[in-house]
Amino acid sequence: MDEIGVIVVSWHDAPDLYEAIASLARARAGVPPDGPRVRLTVVVNGGDASPREIAARWPDADVVVNGENRGFGPAANQGAARTPSPILLFLNPDTRAEGDPFSAIARGFREHPGAVALAPRLLDEDPANVDSVEADAARLAPPGRENQFTFQLRALPTIASDARELLLIDHLFPNNGGRRRARYAGRNPDRPLPVAQAAAAALAVRADAFRRLGGFAEDFTPAWFEDVDLCARLAPLGEIVYWPSARFRHRGGSASARLGYARFLPLYYRNALLYRRRHYGLAARAAYRVLLPLGMLLRLAVLPIRRSDPRPKGESARAYLSVLRLSLGFGTPSR
Repeated sequence: MDEIGVIVVSWHDAPDLYEAIASLARARAGVPPDGPRVRLTVVVNGGDASPREIAARWPDADVVVNGENRGFGPAANQGAARTPSPILLFLNPDTRAEGDPFSAIARGFREHPGAVALAPRLLDEDPANVDSVEADAARLAPPGRENQFTFQLRALPTIASDARELLLIDHLFPNNGGRRRARYAGRNPDRPLPVAQAAAAALAVRADAFRRLGGFAEDFTPAWFEDVDLCARLAPLGEIVYWPSARFRHRGGSASARLGYARFLPLYYRNALLYRRRHYGLAARAAYRVLLPLGMLLRLAVLPIRRSDPRPKGESARAYLSVLRLSLGFGTPSR
């Protein structure tokens, strides 16, 4: 545990990336002399990030520039292949290190030799929201307005959780018992906890386990569900442990916002279908193929009477229609 290799994949997010690297550099400066060494690999998936600006914040960073967006999974694997560290820490550009998370991660793997991955605690970007954890645990934030407490940790998908999400049960009753269990709502956020799935916005993985599995599956492009798939495949190798003494702030939703909802939603559900083809039995796969178009028809039906919508209704309608066509086997979404 004497070295941690941080891997950050960038896509059209140069200002966020530079701030993230600056926060990581400050965190590295705070590692005590007997703490782990930290190296950084940045994979630029096209876009506007400058190797010179990266070097100004982390002079010995290893920077890879791809001519196009290869997708998160392929780019993360590309970074991992260049990183000899025994621990790989995957971070999104919209994360910010709090204090020294590196020493905490190294300590976590020493204390949990059977763990194949550690999930640092994700905090809301606004520090004022940190003190609302008790309220978060008492009442989960609804889909579309999730805070980090609700977003980060989850059980793996099941047909029951699919039904709650697609039939809008989680939207109408966000604090229902099934969703609370799936989001570990009863946890003490300050104590470690074995979990089934943790968001790859900040996820530390033993390099030997990651390579044994072949890394992230590369067909979940451009993003979404590659981390769910990785967690499902890691489970036979050891525990994934939520490790709150390592902390990062996280905004979330950056890539989907840049794509736009009408492009993001079909890609998300295309990858949702791919995940279920790999991890569900025949009956559950068939049930999901029925639930998905029903869910989109339901969303289209209620769209005119929705009192609040985070985006223009026309954009939402285009997104739902695209997913409906996808679910019925017509066309594939553009990246």
